[in-house]
Amino acid sequence: MRGASALNDLLAEFDHAPLRVFVVWEPVIWSDIAPPTSAALRLVDDSRAIQYWDGARALSDEILRTIRNDPARFGFDEAPSEDFVVWDVVAVFPKGSRWDASPPAPLYQGAPVASAIGEARQALARAVR
Repeated sequence: MRGASALNDLLAEFDHAPLRVFVVWEPVIWSDIAPPTSAALRLVDDSRAIQYWDGARALSDEILRTIRNDPARFGFDEAPSEDFVVWDVVAVFPKGSRWDASPPAPLYQGAPVASAIGEARQALARAVR
């Protein structure tokens, strides 16, 4: 929840930037047994943000598949383990990025979101110039 609030604050700082923001909620810890509540969804209330519930963690699996195919492209020295879950991550992508056959490489990625928001702010500032 802290990450969602931090993201919302970051978006407020870039209130006029033409951004597309995807917030993906997924079950990871014991309290994630169902989609997020309305209260949780309101933590990111920016109209540029679209929020999804990924109960099967399909996005995490797809990102991991892509990273395992080319760890260096995504800033990893080696591929994450099979049981790794991508969650509580913020990523900033270059303007015009498209997800075609696989996810694009981000300009910045960091976790947990609440701790990484400062570096995400810097990357976002570079991206929207």
